[in-house]
Amino acid sequence: YGYSYLMFCYGDFIALDHQCNNVDVPKCLIKGTGDYFNITAHEGNTWITFELPNHVLYNITGIPGMDSRNKLYDLSDYVCNDVCKELYEELKDVKDVHELALITDRYLGSFYSAWGKPLTSTPIVDFIYEKKGLIRLADLLKQVSFSERTLERLFKKEVGSTPYRFICLVRFNYVIREVEHNQDIQISTLVARYNYFDHSHFEKDFKKFLGQSVTNYKNVYNPLLTQALSRKFIKDQ
Repeated sequence: YGYSYLMFCYGDFIALDHQCNNVDVPKCLIKGTGDYFNITAHEGNTWITFELPNHVLYNITGIPGMDSRNKLYDLSDYVCNDVCKELYEELKDVKDVHELALITDRYLGSFYSAWGKPLTSTPIVDFIYEKKGLIRLADLLKQVSFSERTLERLFKKEVGSTPYRFICLVRFNYVIREVEHNQDIQISTLVARYNYFDHSHFEKDFKKFLGQSVTNYKNVYNPLLTQALSRKFIKDQ
């Protein structure tokens, strides 16, 4: 949520967007922020994911973020097809996280400088994450030198979301991690801790960003999401 991702998919995956439309899943893909996807995989399939700073997708594609919402871009459209094929094959049977990173760096490292170049929105996005999304839009505007209209245009272009929605999205990042790591946590605790107006407001965000109620989420095993949410532990290794 709120990041860009580089992904390598091994096996047959079926992806449905938030409107239940089928979405093609390239073997090597990049994606940015957007609404939720429902992913179906088969036993033995592998999905390798690298989390990237939010602004990387715009740097790679040059496409305004709002036009990239809910889209999966084929990496071979932006990197030599032969490089993508070789990288894809070399990663196929690798299980060690550090080795995955080293191999990927060897093939794509020459692109990192251009891909990672900070944009005007980058420090603002970082500030929102620093605050865990616990900041009102009015207070954010006091921290930046843009009008509300200019900031919204900037975010739509570089981030793929309005500032308000991105703030809500970042806050939900922290909410879903708390729910994942403590299934017994009370909704009232989360409502108070993350400055929701009430239970209804909390449920609305859960439905908007995850496509289901908090009750359904707790009752259904979400292996892909569970693994994604544990990524911070991989970073600490």
